[in-house]
Amino acid sequence: MITNSQNTTWEEFLTGTFAFGVNGTWQVNSAGEAAFPTGVISIPGRDGGAAPAPTGGEFITAPVQDDDGRYNITTQIVECMTTPEGLVETATTFAYYIPPTLEGQDALLEENAELEPWVDAVRSAKGRTSDDLGTDYPLISEALWTAVQNALSGSMSADEALGTAQTEAEAATE
Repeated sequence: MITNSQNTTWEEFLTGTFAFGVNGTWQVNSAGEAAFPTGVISIPGRDGGAAPAPTGGEFITAPVQDDDGRYNITTQIVECMTTPEGLVETATTFAYYIPPTLEGQDALLEENAELEPWVDAVRSAKGRTSDDLGTDYPLISEALWTAVQNALSGSMSADEALGTAQTEAEAATE
């Protein structure tokens, strides 16, 4: 779809008239409450296993503070949230975000085995700037998503759109 958002397509999936929806862990509860049976599979990779999806962007940030006496409490909060137990608590509180560490993932799976496809996806994930893209990632990404939109809308053939994207990406990263 070239005009729907991720939420729109998920709502359409929940009507029961669509075969599948691509989404994330934050939809676990709504999928479980659907009026029809649902399941989860990983997006298959080219060479088997899960496809290397791009990683997301949940971070714990501790800003510089004028009162450095607060750093002790800040440190305690960060340490609490980043233990395997803290990662599981954070994950289950905030829509099942998958912990970034193997220990946290294993602990999450002990309590929520149904999240295994997402844990597998995170374990197979690659950073958006991987493959030596670095700060050029947004330029390449824009060329690619523009090509997809052009092909889907019919304003260009797929070959023409991808050829244009290649040229634009090369020009933007020289």
